[in-house]
Amino acid sequence: MKVYRKFSPLYNLESGKFDTFVFTGGRGSLKTGSVCRAVLFDLMQHKNKRAVVFREIMRSINESLYAELTGLVDGEFRRRGFYYDSKTIRHRNGSKIFFMGLKDRNVSSLEAIKGIANVDICVVDEAQAVSKACWDVLLPTLRKDGVVLMVVYNRIDNDLPVEEALGLNYDEMSAPAGTYFAEINYPEVEHLGFLSPAFIKRAELKKRNKPEEYERDYLNKPRGGNLNRVVKYWDKENIDARIRYCADMDLHLSMDFNVDPMMWVCAHKTADKLFVFDEIVMENATTQDAADEFIRRYPGHKGRIILNGDASGSYRKTQSKYSDYAIVKNALLKAGYADKNIEIEIHRSNPAISARVNAFNRMVFSDDAVRSLKVHPRCKWLIYNMKNLKYKPGTSSFELPTSDKIRSDHTNSLKFLGHIFDAVSYCAEYYWPIWEKDE
Repeated sequence: MKVYRKFSPLYNLESGKFDTFVFTGGRGSLKTGSVCRAVLFDLMQHKNKRAVVFREIMRSINESLYAELTGLVDGEFRRRGFYYDSKTIRHRNGSKIFFMGLKDRNVSSLEAIKGIANVDICVVDEAQAVSKACWDVLLPTLRKDGVVLMVVYNRIDNDLPVEEALGLNYDEMSAPAGTYFAEINYPEVEHLGFLSPAFIKRAELKKRNKPEEYERDYLNKPRGGNLNRVVKYWDKENIDARIRYCADMDLHLSMDFNVDPMMWVCAHKTADKLFVFDEIVMENATTQDAADEFIRRYPGHKGRIILNGDASGSYRKTQSKYSDYAIVKNALLKAGYADKNIEIEIHRSNPAISARVNAFNRMVFSDDAVRSLKVHPRCKWLIYNMKNLKYKPGTSSFELPTSDKIRSDHTNSLKFLGHIFDAVSYCAEYYWPIWEKDE
């Protein structure tokens, strides 16, 4: 197994020299894959070891390192005694890996951290998003003699809870005794041959067209207020008043089913472009209300109507025996639209928010400087979100207004943040997902 020198201490856990390993770096640094390999290697060597892979937010196991680890089990560690199911990875010697996601807003989830006190290895992935509240509960639980903490993070900000919690000094690259702290970026591991030509090409394109984002994503150097925006490269070039509704074309109705406000977008698409020509935004509205408004605006559409959006809208609601998609389809049928022209194209479950953000940002402005998303200026709330939707500093979560802020907002605009981005990004990610991982 080829191991870059900065990761070599991971393969000598028995020395006892370090009980904490922290790796920071940009895309292609091999930090995540190296930690995963080290965990599998250690569990393969010892009986009945327990490892937990932790993220602050994990809506499904697919938002963890499960795919990365099972990929290694099926590849480099094939026939080494590992097997897995939908929740855990196990070795025939009794060792196992399980996965957890926790939120600082969820008291019961924070309490659940205390249940990992008996693990041997704790891996914290995407540690830049882990809150101070979680660190304050997590670190005291790791009391078992010999427990090892492995942390991976990107420096999306100069002031991160992970660095304070672990006593890291990034400027001096120093850490407390017993902590191994290293930064790795892709240029220093490029010679190892693990990075594909496609990855190198993408990095060079980003360097040329989006230098600020290149420095953050690939060189681990946060800077500039633009990086805090969810849609970083939105520009007036993405707004086009020439976009027209075409009655004969397929019409994509992409929906988020929040009640106040209900926010949908109407779009046409080609093989590589998305044209948003209208938005349906209604306060204190039901799915039926929004469907009726769509029918009022676009009666007798001749092309197909394709329903996209939030996968949870396919579930039956407590207040109705029908799913949101069934409500919309039934409304269209009752209004005279042909059944054969109504289709539902959604995922079985919603993708990770980061997957939607990445896919949508690529449509807005790709690494090779192409703008594949165009929006009509009448879509004022979509445009408002493009300019104003931001991340919470130091996290990968959206900074959305509280109920108190919405109530005191004299502009009556804050309540419209978030949901219409969800609606349009569901559509973008469904048709133009980003499959290839960057590290």
